[in-house]
Amino acid sequence: MGPLTDFWRQRDEAEFTGVDDIPVRFVRFRAQHHDRVVVICPGRIESYVKYAELAYDLFHLGFDVLIIDHRGQGRFRSPVSRSASRAC
Repeated sequence: MGPLTDFWRQRDEAEFTGVDDIPVRFVRFRAQHHDRVVVICPGRIESYVKYAELAYDLFHLGFDVLIIDHRGQGRFRSPVSRSASRAC
């Protein structure tokens, strides 16, 4: 395994409850000495999993990184109608 794999294994993966009690998943990387943060919102049908390399690069440039999946996209667990997912 390489440094990117080691980095990804240290992720903080969680979710919060959004509108209508729908869970929204996210991943974050934090360090005590960082004083800047980048928030990444992947595009349609993408998950934060696709952004491991970008997160790695930004983290090593001194940024905390938060990548959040949109409702109905990525690792989101519950089905949402097409019109409801546009309202997010």
